[in-house]
Amino acid sequence: MNNFLNKCKDFFRPVAITSHSILKREGSKNLISAAISILLGLFLGFIVMLLVEPSGAFKGLGALISTGFSNAQNFNRVVYKAIPMIFSGLSIAFAFRLNLFNIGITGQVTLGAFCSIIVGLSGANWFICLLVGMLSGAAAGLICGFLKAKFGVNEVLSGIMLNWVIYYFIGLCGRIWLPNSFKDRIETSNLLVMPDNGRMPSLGIPNMGDISVGLIIAIIVVAVIFIVLNYTNFGFELKMSGRNKDAAKYSGVSQTKSIILALLISGALAGICGYMLYSDPIAPSKFLWDSGSNTLLSDGFNGISVSLIAQNSPIGCIFSSIVLTVIDSAQNTLSTISGSYNVHYTELIKSVVIYLAALSSFIGILYRRLNEKIDAIPYFSRDEKNINSKGA
Repeated sequence: MNNFLNKCKDFFRPVAITSHSILKREGSKNLISAAISILLGLFLGFIVMLLVEPSGAFKGLGALISTGFSNAQNFNRVVYKAIPMIFSGLSIAFAFRLNLFNIGITGQVTLGAFCSIIVGLSGANWFICLLVGMLSGAAAGLICGFLKAKFGVNEVLSGIMLNWVIYYFIGLCGRIWLPNSFKDRIETSNLLVMPDNGRMPSLGIPNMGDISVGLIIAIIVVAVIFIVLNYTNFGFELKMSGRNKDAAKYSGVSQTKSIILALLISGALAGICGYMLYSDPIAPSKFLWDSGSNTLLSDGFNGISVSLIAQNSPIGCIFSSIVLTVIDSAQNTLSTISGSYNVHYTELIKSVVIYLAALSSFIGILYRRLNEKIDAIPYFSRDEKNINSKGA
């Protein structure tokens, strides 16, 4: 019997060691922390449903998880809304790698949207509109980066101020320079919708016409950002500067260059997000240019939530964006299950998930301690002599 058990241990030990090695990686820790945040958020949301309306709690939880995948139309909207959120999440995550908080993202998103629509209304195709939106956001990010690198101006302060500069600049453009032919005839505070030539081409998936080439672009950009951050000298310099600025400086890494490039790229990603918000191939939204009517887009701030849940992982931004849009998609369904579950209920659940994600460092500490305890078990050691001596 003992021989049989020993053979079983010898058979499963390589599998256990390999699995443990994978789980010790930084990416695994981030993934597990994000998953715990989401599951706890859903659990607390379920508890609230039990307290508010016990009879509909289980049905409400099911709707919360499944509504976004229940049919092609719902899944179509989930993916379409997730695409710009991926870019806003990437924007925040990229800046965070250098310990920079790009709070100016909402202005960059707004400027990218405004400029891309203007170019589209002028007759440019979708690729030019995308490029203009990206460059507009990059220009706004460059301003914050330059002020931070050259004059030590805190990027949070300059970002907030630049948001309002962009806000009133767009309103000024709309009142003084914007041609009336670009404005909606009925609601003159709105621009005309993006014309067909400027919209993202649809992928042509049956019953999911809103899913455009933007999905492919998002996946490609995520892959590029992932490779840049993890497999290039520039990415290594960014991470080193973010973790230990003094060590990076003594290693010859230019802080000025790193800061400017990080916020420029972050702004470019935010500008792409702005374009994506108004380039729906089926039914694009109208852009409100009037600075007296709350022109700044809140979609930029969604990137903070996406990045927090994803633990600043480029690949994680895809999944966290989908999670948030799936929760959003359940708003109307929840209200039909019970009048007590109003449309703001999903916002509560998202807030809980985001707050838990902000506590990821605590989850990381617990995770590290668990790995240390597992490392102390001889079964998970690769040192055969160590195993034999401990076994003896």
